Parts: sequence; structure tokens; C-alpha cells
Amino acid sequence: MKKHNKKMPLQTLTGQSGKYQTNGENNHTLSKGLKVLSWIYDWTAQGLNCTAFDSFKHNSDTIFTTRVSMLCHRYGLEIPRKRVKNPSTGNSYNEYWLSDNDIIKVKKILNKD
Repeated sequence: MKKHNKKMPLQTLTGQSGKYQTNGENNHTLSKGLKVLSWIYDWTAQGLNCTAFDSFKHNSDTIFTTRVSMLCHRYGLEIPRKRVKNPSTGNSYNEYWLSDNDIIKVKKILNKD
């Protein structure tokens, strides 16, 4: 006999079930993607490169590489990346930063002056 699913439907911050907020405009908060984009912008402005490990540490973001790809497709960005090998462990990872053209686009997206 099949058991009935008693789970409650997912709800947004406003309490309305069935409607999902993708960019936080209803409750005036930034979506996770825009928070990560803002973080990448801030780190690039400081001359630092971003990694998935750093994003997890600072943003609690577990899908950084996927999120970068989604941001590129959604906003027409070309976020450069470079494969780097860690000399102590032998493992390799990607470093990300914003190009000069992307910095101008991100300023407009995030309304930064």
C-alpha cells in the first residue's frame, strides 16, 4: 500500500507556496548568484583571483563553477578562468576573475558606481 506524502509544499520568504524567487526582487534581497557576482567583482577589484574553495568559505556556495556558468549565460559575461596546479598536493583547480569588459557590465548589473 502506498503511503500518502504529508510533506508541506515549498514556500518562499513571503509565504506563498508554488512561486519561486530567482533574483530576490520581491523581498529586496540579492539572489545567491548576484551575491557571488558581487564577491567576484570585489575580489577582482582588489587584484585577487577567485576559486571554488574561496567561494565556499566566503559565500557558502557549493556550486561555484555551475553558478559562474549560469552568470555568464544570463548576463552575457565572459568570466576568464585559468587552470592552476597546486605544487604541494599536485591537484589542480580553476581561478576566476573579471575581464575589463565584464567589470563594466557587472557595475551596471549591481548598480555600483
